[in-house]
Amino acid sequence: MARPDNQRFRLPSDTVPGLEAAFMDFNAVEDRLVEAMSVLRRSGDREWSWLHPGTLAMFRQYRPEHVDPDAADRRLVTCALTRAEVERADEAMGWVLAAVPEGIGRRILGVALMQLAQGDRARIEWPAVRARLGVEGAAMTAEGIRKRYNRAVTAICTWKNARSSAA
Repeated sequence: MARPDNQRFRLPSDTVPGLEAAFMDFNAVEDRLVEAMSVLRRSGDREWSWLHPGTLAMFRQYRPEHVDPDAADRRLVTCALTRAEVERADEAMGWVLAAVPEGIGRRILGVALMQLAQGDRARIEWPAVRARLGVEGAAMTAEGIRKRYNRAVTAICTWKNARSSAA
């Protein structure tokens, strides 16, 4: 039985202007965190670049600058990050710092989000997350890890929405 148009469910953001920016559900928070992880994946490893000259052979360090490098020696060019992407990633990582207690919950969140950022964004392989964490035996099952992940994302939702409603 179909409802008339005036009795259909409407999202709160349809009736209250500006609410879409204030309220975030589980999927919206998870999408922002995956986006932040993909930005982190694309960013350069600053420590590697600091240590890199000390790990090269001496002849490469003193090679004349005017010589074009071979194809194997050329630096990889990665996609540049925009300021907006970095700011959004910093904001999302700030949510994790503020809402998820330090410890195994953050580790689970990081490993699972990195898996989503690397591959299929629709599914997390919980046994692979468990293996990556190095959990042995019956100390923590894949189902327990999934529940901790859900609690961590829900804690971020709760924290974010509480701050939005207080403002």
